[in-house]
Amino acid sequence: MNYRSLCSFYKGEKECPFDSENGNAGKFWMAERFVCEEYARNVDKQVKSDFFRMVVAYISKWAPYDYLDLIREYLSKSKADEKMKALIASMFSENIL
Repeated sequence: MNYRSLCSFYKGEKECPFDSENGNAGKFWMAERFVCEEYARNVDKQVKSDFFRMVVAYISKWAPYDYLDLIREYLSKSKADEKMKALIASMFSENIL
């Protein structure tokens, strides 16, 4: 598995193709890029659940009080299937789906 195949926003670009008019797309691009380019170098095996957990962790660091809304939005636009969304939701005390 290659993490890039799971990306909905990052497609290998060097610079973010999204501007502020695209809402949170630039933030989601940055999170996926970090996981694909930085985190992936430090793991032996790329696992689907790790990809989504790391993207969500990266997103949550930006907005410690309203990150659940960002995660909800990301998951709704991502390639995560329902099983993966449920796994990510189980990480939080509040229902995010």
